[in-house]
Amino acid sequence: MNKHLLNDSNEFPDDKILLKHLDKSKVLWDELTSTVSSNFPPTTLEWKYYKDGGSWLGKLVQKKKTVCWISVWDKFFKVSFYFTEKNDKDIKNMKIDQSLKDAYFAHKPIGKLKPLTVEVKTKKALKDVCELISYKTSL
Repeated sequence: MNKHLLNDSNEFPDDKILLKHLDKSKVLWDELTSTVSSNFPPTTLEWKYYKDGGSWLGKLVQKKKTVCWISVWDKFFKVSFYFTEKNDKDIKNMKIDQSLKDAYFAHKPIGKLKPLTVEVKTKKALKDVCELISYKTSL
């Protein structure tokens, strides 16, 4: 079973900490942060420790809009996007893995929002994340 990491409020998730937890997936992490900074300015990554969840979460922000949330797990990371029903048609037509679409459409809304979460363990998953970031930043 995979476990959510970055649980120490005194241990900011810097490169050294991320390498420790992500191991080989740190290359994918570095590619994500590089792609975001070069292709989606002025998007920034903000880290915050959330006491209610007991861990650090990354939030990708463009101006004041949250693009996605990032959590670090054992040897991979998850990127979660939240969409409303009005985005359903666009998501259905996106060039992302069908299993992501299936999970999104099977999920019941939380309030008005539905999550679309990608476990980033491969370059293909990272490509899907970049496609979703591109879409979300265009809204």
